[in-house]
Amino acid sequence: MLRFIISHITSIRYIIKLIKHSPDNPPKVKITDEYYIGTDGGKVPLRIFHPSKTKKLSIIIFPGASPSAEQHPGIINLASIIASLGFKVFIPRIPPLKELNITDVNIEWFAHAYEQLLTRDDICNKNVTITGISFGGSLLLNAILDERMNNPKPKSLMIYGSAFNIDTGFEFLLNGEINHNGQVIKIKPNEWGGSVIMHNFLSNIDTGFDTAKIRQALSYRMADDLDKLNEFKDTLNSHDKEFIDSLLNVEYNDEIKKIIYQIIDNEKENLAKVSPKNLCHKIDNKIFIMHGANDSMVPFTESVLMHDNIKNSELLISYLYEHKEISTKRGILFKIYELLRMESFFASYFRYNEN
Repeated sequence: MLRFIISHITSIRYIIKLIKHSPDNPPKVKITDEYYIGTDGGKVPLRIFHPSKTKKLSIIIFPGASPSAEQHPGIINLASIIASLGFKVFIPRIPPLKELNITDVNIEWFAHAYEQLLTRDDICNKNVTITGISFGGSLLLNAILDERMNNPKPKSLMIYGSAFNIDTGFEFLLNGEINHNGQVIKIKPNEWGGSVIMHNFLSNIDTGFDTAKIRQALSYRMADDLDKLNEFKDTLNSHDKEFIDSLLNVEYNDEIKKIIYQIIDNEKENLAKVSPKNLCHKIDNKIFIMHGANDSMVPFTESVLMHDNIKNSELLISYLYEHKEISTKRGILFKIYELLRMESFFASYFRYNEN
């Protein structure tokens, strides 16, 4: 009974902090930058968030594809919130993901990073849970079957906003349609997904124009250097400039759609290697799955399918959460109902992992 009560108290504190804090105003916790040894033997950045009073449980977070990696403001905010609850948080940089490489090379890095972190004196290897965010969650589900991630197993995984089938995730980015329970829901896709696809695979196909310049423009966008992006666009011919504008505004013309479909077809084998779809039935870890119903990056139906295919999983589809944060655009009664659902889900997570 005491553990039940404590889990709900921790869950309530967590949600209050999620609402109260933002990337511009994270909780104040001690942060140190260290390193772990990478697959190539080099030193790789490792950011650690230290609570004032440490509980036994440590949490490893694997972010998605982002040039900011462990320095992403949203990730820093989340890790700071978790650390303020008493958990030590580790965010290892995964170099290919920082370079926006979305191939299976990341799976080796995930398993290696986990193995490396468990050699640290400040981690009790029997009290570790892992969170995978966005594409990081999809990769984590692939990596969890690696023997290095089973010696010992993490207590559980938290998968947030991740794709079950990368193919269908790409389809959503093209048409903005979510098919659920016989209904078609329309959401305008976030431009980041299409940009990452083009950045990775555009040079692998014959488009009939200078793909190097397109990728250069996308690299400025992904670094959030909009001044350089606009300067560079002024050097492009009208066709290339129109292509970039259409891509970044998610106003896909027939040419862009044709290219993305060609990429999906050409890269089927590589995409299958990073899709959890064919592996989920083998996973026997405890998995907590959370997804925002209004997610414009990855449709929430991906998590529904994930839950259906992982036998020991719990699912929360939140109508408050988007891809990164809690939405405040709902009525009070609706918010209360959704917050109660969220509180129950997080209480189950904390209760399971702190036993």
